[in-house]
Amino acid sequence: MEKLISTIIWAAIVQGVFLAGLYLFSKKHKSLSNRLLGLFLLTIIYEGTLAFLPFDAILGYPIYYYFSLPEVKLFYPLLFLHYILEKVGRTWRYRNVLRIHYILAFAIVGVSFINVLLFAFTGQKLEGYLGKPLTETFFMAQQYYAFILIIAALIVAVKEVAHYKQVVLKEYSDNAMLSINWLWQFIFGVLPIVLLWGAELIRILLGGKNESDFIVAIWGSVVIFIYFVSFQAFKHKNLFEGVPEGSADKMLKKEKPQNAKPEQQQDHKLIQQIMSHMEKNEPFLDASLSMHQLAKQLNMPVRELSLLINHTLNKHFFDFVNEYRIKKAMEILSNPQNNKMTVLEILYEVGFNSKSSFNTVFKKYTGKTPTQYREARSLV
Repeated sequence: MEKLISTIIWAAIVQGVFLAGLYLFSKKHKSLSNRLLGLFLLTIIYEGTLAFLPFDAILGYPIYYYFSLPEVKLFYPLLFLHYILEKVGRTWRYRNVLRIHYILAFAIVGVSFINVLLFAFTGQKLEGYLGKPLTETFFMAQQYYAFILIIAALIVAVKEVAHYKQVVLKEYSDNAMLSINWLWQFIFGVLPIVLLWGAELIRILLGGKNESDFIVAIWGSVVIFIYFVSFQAFKHKNLFEGVPEGSADKMLKKEKPQNAKPEQQQDHKLIQQIMSHMEKNEPFLDASLSMHQLAKQLNMPVRELSLLINHTLNKHFFDFVNEYRIKKAMEILSNPQNNKMTVLEILYEVGFNSKSSFNTVFKKYTGKTPTQYREARSLV
């Protein structure tokens, strides 16, 4: 049983290294957010590798004591939060906080190099100079601080993703919502690891010694998390490409609705123009259709298009586009000649990018799932 568990863990570590390398070095997935995701995975894998190494010294240098090797736990909350903020275009709001904590994190990593130099030239460890109680106190203090920081990072991440969802509803279509769903899954995938880490720190604070079952549970959660990220990367190959990161948020700040509105008659004429374009040219079939792209197709200022859809029609861009997608799906499902087409084929055909999103929106407009709708139409 122990060999099986060890095999699963090492397989997850290898898988994690491969995935991290993909997002760090792949030209196709090249972006700052993907580099941050790759580094986040590497920090977790680094800790896992150290925890399961079959030896306890390197060239006579013992590795299992305080600051023997680079301590990277402060990078957990930093890389996690930085990745989320970069995906939603809100890094600028927390730039100073991130900068200060990156400096602190690298400073703590630097303590290990001081330790190596001391050992190389004097044969003594850092705790030999500072004393074990002080070294242990400093080591545990940065552990507790890293945990407090990741709790704060989770709170900020939830707040910013919720904000970004509202932006996406106004400016983007289904492809961007796929990214939003991924970010929620990413946050809640990290949550069990954080809770177990907190339980272990509380155990230590209360005087617990040696390793506990919490450690096993933590690494079990890490293995699940790594396989989950790998599965999502395989399932949605364009998930980590996404829409231009942060552009929707910048557009929302720059183009807030003005008090002045176009004349009603002109509004009506422009809305007819938009609807005619949607019906004749079917731009909604593109899953990545955005407000910017539609405005360009219509040769219309983005702010004017945003006002017409969000305020004159009183609809989110997401809902406006999906109405046309659902109508198109209903046409396909109602045609007996398309009975061989699967629901999955149809949802991609009409511009959706995930089955869950398609089913939810379809039921919202028709009161039925796509399968139920098809069966009902076949009885008519």
